[in-house]
Amino acid sequence: MSTITIHTENENQINLLKALLDELKINFEINKEENLTEWQKDEILKGIEQADRGDFVTNEEAKEILNQCFK
Repeated sequence: MSTITIHTENENQINLLKALLDELKINFEINKEENLTEWQKDEILKGIEQADRGDFVTNEEAKEILNQCFK
């Protein structure tokens, strides 16, 4: 048995694939759970800690920082 992972973008794609797999009589399961990497989890926790300390910028300040980075 083989496993194929398909990353869909919307419910229509899921429904189309389900219909195709049903028609082909291929067993499948759908898992909508997203798995985060350890790096992603660590970055999220860092961001929460920063917000708890009040260490964040406004939307306007963030836009200005991004504009400076991409000049």
